[in-house]
Amino acid sequence: MELTLVSLVPPGPGPGPADDGRLLRLLWGAARPEERLEHISVRSGPHGVDLGLFTVATPATTAAETALAICRRALAPPSPFHGWHLATGSTGLARPGATTTTTTTTT
Repeated sequence: MELTLVSLVPPGPGPGPADDGRLLRLLWGAARPEERLEHISVRSGPHGVDLGLFTVATPATTAAETALAICRRALAPPSPFHGWHLATGSTGLARPGATTTTTTTTT
């Protein structure tokens, strides 16, 4: 199982913290069984949401590719989070200042 950290940024300034429960339900609903999503952690704040997605890599995709695909589907219309986007930083996964890593853990 691997952890991928992703930051989501709201459209425009100031919408305030996201509804974590609603976002979790959207992410779980966007995940496909073959993507082997195991766990999601969410930390929201006034400038966006930091996610930790635990997935199992497959021969076809990496854990990071899977996590990003799940996030993109969760943000696509008609999602209540439509307009939010994946933050870009030096790695392209997290907003500046967020710690972005992909680590492997065994369970």
